[in-house]
Amino acid sequence: MKNSRLFEILYLLVEKRAVTAGELARRLEVSERTIYRDVDALSAAGIPVFTQKGQGGGIRLMDQFVLDRALLSQEQQDEILFALQAILATGGSGERETLSRLSALFHREGGGWLEVDFTDWGSGAAERENFALVKGAILAGRPLAFTYYSSAGERSRRVVEPSRLVFKGGCWYLSAFCRARQDWRIFRLVRMEDLVLEEGACPPRQRPEQVEAPLPEGYRGVDLRLRFAPSAAWRVRDYFHPRQILQEPYGSLLVECTFPEDQWLLSFLLSFGAQLEVLSPAYWRGILRKELKKSLAVYETGHTLSGLKEYPDARDREENPVRHKEVIPMEERTFCQCCAMPLDKPEDKGTEADGSLSGDYCRYCYQNGAFTAPDATMEEIIAFNLKFNEENGHPFGTREEAEKMMRGWFPTLKRWKKG
Repeated sequence: MKNSRLFEILYLLVEKRAVTAGELARRLEVSERTIYRDVDALSAAGIPVFTQKGQGGGIRLMDQFVLDRALLSQEQQDEILFALQAILATGGSGERETLSRLSALFHREGGGWLEVDFTDWGSGAAERENFALVKGAILAGRPLAFTYYSSAGERSRRVVEPSRLVFKGGCWYLSAFCRARQDWRIFRLVRMEDLVLEEGACPPRQRPEQVEAPLPEGYRGVDLRLRFAPSAAWRVRDYFHPRQILQEPYGSLLVECTFPEDQWLLSFLLSFGAQLEVLSPAYWRGILRKELKKSLAVYETGHTLSGLKEYPDARDREENPVRHKEVIPMEERTFCQCCAMPLDKPEDKGTEADGSLSGDYCRYCYQNGAFTAPDATMEEIIAFNLKFNEENGHPFGTREEAEKMMRGWFPTLKRWKKG
């Protein structure tokens, strides 16, 4: 208790430089005599603290003294504050005062300079609640029961002996000894429901050093070559490592990866819709074709998943006209051979000298058989497109990504192709 009080006095002196014994006594709820004894203890420990009588006096630190924040670089100070803020994001409460004090000590003004939130988008409340319950079970050393949904959607009730919380791959997991499996397992927090703290205590166990999901029985991996449309770039870059991604000249993305061959993989690939083409292995093309036919049958035959009759098409069109907007597959689209604008509609196309529609150029670049800007350079067209990208919410990605794509693609367009 005394050491804590000494640190409190030192902190206040660093912050205010001079405080009266009466102020400290009231703040720390002790007598002024105790405060003077504490000042003697600080002085004996080598802290240059002294008392000054008279108006404006009090207990002071020598002006040249700083609590050695100079021993820490700016980057190290930021790392300390980030670590404390991260603990707060996980539900820690006692660290808030420490964070406040160190922020003042390091001269970081304002409490909103850093925000750390480990939860998934849209799952914050449930994940925080689960986190608090799991954390409580670990600290209390008590078993935890919950309903769990596997990645394949299988539902089971588990009783586990929780060991530690792990943040990995952008998600929170619980590492625990599963009493049903009689082995160590990891559980993703957002898939846990109906958490209940069980009676009794967890026996001591030697937990594994590495936290890895065990391979399921009969595990079989498959090597995939996948091609993604440019419009899927955000998801692709979120999910795959940059070393797995090769950007092709026309903006599509080629990915080589290995996945467990299971229902999750099928769902993952289908989630990209027409933005994905499986190049190999060939039998996976057949798997997707078969599954897509099943999906198509739901809408074409009226055999709905709910067992109801076919949805009233006319009413559906009136209420949801956007659902019936024609979507042209990427491989069937044509693009302006000057600015790369899609030529999906006849009115998007330019005109030849005889008034017919151009098959190569858009109406902005080409009219009456001639370019509207005959002296334009490829660099100027790229600059125009980058400005369009900035003003319209970055449909082609960040400026760097858009420029990289255009510089790879534009030299292949007919107007700019050399030779």
